[in-house]
Amino acid sequence: MIFIVEDDSQDGPDHVDAHRSTSYVVGPYVKHEAVVSTYFTTVSILRTMEDILGLDHLNLNTATAAPMTDLFDLRQKEWSFEAKPSAVLLKTDLPLSAAARSAAEAAGTVPLTHDSAYWAEQTKGFDFSVEDRIDADAFNRIIWRGLMKSAYPVRKDE
Repeated sequence: MIFIVEDDSQDGPDHVDAHRSTSYVVGPYVKHEAVVSTYFTTVSILRTMEDILGLDHLNLNTATAAPMTDLFDLRQKEWSFEAKPSAVLLKTDLPLSAAARSAAEAAGTVPLTHDSAYWAEQTKGFDFSVEDRIDADAFNRIIWRGLMKSAYPVRKDE
């Protein structure tokens, strides 16, 4: 099973809001092509992992959290999954296996907008040593300018 959850759902204008974020679950008994809107917490994800692995609960929080049972259908007949690395990884020093390298090459290259020197210069003076120490709005504008070919979006009330 693979559980994917946003790392920081409480900061920056790129989020739905500070109380909600999306999560994704990949696995053999996960409902196919389903959007489940049941309210869960990050602790619910941990609880679900504990239950799947047959582990004792870590603490009272996971013991009382709702498991993510709405995501699963034990009657699923077929399931397959093939991880395909991003072609961006081809330009790194990561030790990719021959199969991963081949899959990334087949996916095609992703044009890089700027090199690392550009991003280092743009974020000079930012403190990345601890989460949320940077100005989220300034950082989002730097990312937008570096990646997009359109004006930064503004709200009508700005």
